[in-house]
Amino acid sequence: MQTTQSNQPRRFKQQGFTLIELLIVVAIIGILAAVGVPQYGNYLDRAAASACQGELNNFRSAYTAASSLGDEVEDFGWNACNIGDDTGQTSQADVESAFDGSFADDATSLTISTDRENATVTIEENGLLTASTS
Repeated sequence: MQTTQSNQPRRFKQQGFTLIELLIVVAIIGILAAVGVPQYGNYLDRAAASACQGELNNFRSAYTAASSLGDEVEDFGWNACNIGDDTGQTSQADVESAFDGSFADDATSLTISTDRENATVTIEENGLLTASTS
């Protein structure tokens, strides 16, 4: 004869997570996201400013070499810096004159924007390139 023991509590295996455990995980992910997303934006700004600064260094080398031979730099591939013929962009001629030491409108520096609105590069009157993020 088979007997069952009804006095013994059944032992259940835990099948999932409790609501409290899930809420704690969601809160931790929220805290990490609140810290990480702005830091990622700052990283993108610094990277854009650094890329533009490197591109301006390359252009300065090409411009110096071309001007010593009496040539001009044509069709320089501007990718990181907002330089071109579009409205609101700095022209390549302005950049060339900045590297020559002459600025438009009696200015002492030329600020060039990037695709990121918080990242710029400034050409000082001594030719120094300064990347900045705000």
